[in-house]
Amino acid sequence: MRSALAGVAILLVTALPAQATPQRGVLFDGGSSYPRVIRLANGTILASITTNMGADGTGVISASADNGRTFKRIATIKDPAGARGGGTCCSTLYELPSAVGTLPAGTVLWVSTMGFSAPLGVRNTSNRLWASTDRGVTWRFLSNVAVSPNRFDIWEPSLSVAADGRLVAFYSDETDKVHHDQKLVQVRSADGVHWTDQRETVVSADWYVRPGMINTLRLPDRSYFMTYEVCNNDLIHLCSAYFRRSADGWNYGDPRDLGTLVLTADGKHGRHTPTPAWSPRPGRAGTILLITEMLVQDGGATAGGNGGTILANDNHGDGPWYEMPAPIKVSGVDNEGCRNFSPSLLPARDGRAVLEVTTDYDHAVCKTYYATGPLSRF
Repeated sequence: MRSALAGVAILLVTALPAQATPQRGVLFDGGSSYPRVIRLANGTILASITTNMGADGTGVISASADNGRTFKRIATIKDPAGARGGGTCCSTLYELPSAVGTLPAGTVLWVSTMGFSAPLGVRNTSNRLWASTDRGVTWRFLSNVAVSPNRFDIWEPSLSVAADGRLVAFYSDETDKVHHDQKLVQVRSADGVHWTDQRETVVSADWYVRPGMINTLRLPDRSYFMTYEVCNNDLIHLCSAYFRRSADGWNYGDPRDLGTLVLTADGKHGRHTPTPAWSPRPGRAGTILLITEMLVQDGGATAGGNGGTILANDNHGDGPWYEMPAPIKVSGVDNEGCRNFSPSLLPARDGRAVLEVTTDYDHAVCKTYYATGPLSRF
């Protein structure tokens, strides 16, 4: 499971000098994790974090109407399932590109794992879906996407709308402990309320192998691109980032196929918490960006760009990836749960810059930071 904090601001159109280090700002000045940022269809930028300060796990929504220069907190989501020490984790934001049931296009969805901090004897984690029809100002509980049938956890949900118009939710599943330590699964809904057709997305025959941290994009050609980490499959590619593709957003191939490892020409690869984004530049036909917690060399040793590198590919993931400087450089990143844990990217509409939100320690507090920098190769 994951926990990290993030702040959010969107990319400025004006590119910064390649040699300049962008100044990072603070989005949430307190313990937080899993920052996410999206641009709504009307141009408003929304950011979310989860925080477990105090007895209740809550989600905090902030908005920017000036292209990410400033942010204002507009909502706090207090789910009863995360109250009294239940805790919340691993949330994400998503705007519906088309209507789903009675939910109109433009509905903003927030889904988070609730109850993961409850004592084992009473723990039943659930992925809980909330909806806003006023661009994140007010929220209502919509449904349980999934509820653990036992004391083991489900978490790290993400959302997508498939080509057939149904809402798809993906998440990490530890509840099948007889056969798998963890696997990735998916469900779908025609209305955002009733969820059906649970199936495996990525799973290994080896009990110890743990696929997790799944996210998807819909590319301009209408195909779908999925990223996730795979842990414990070998000592070199430990929790490294993998990808697979789909034509319809529901069928991603044989679940027993672990997918394609994200690699640079010299064998560097990202470890832990991969989060993708699509940018119209610098590639002629656009570029897939991927940011991970860590960057390691071919043999598994920490790379020089660790904690400050974006991996990019101009060909829908095919062929070698290349490195780009991330707006924020986090020092000392080594899979300890805060530093650069589950960072997120939001490219500018013209693809010349990118906003990063990530977490880092301020003394003993894990805070969310944001900064915008140019999209350029090293």
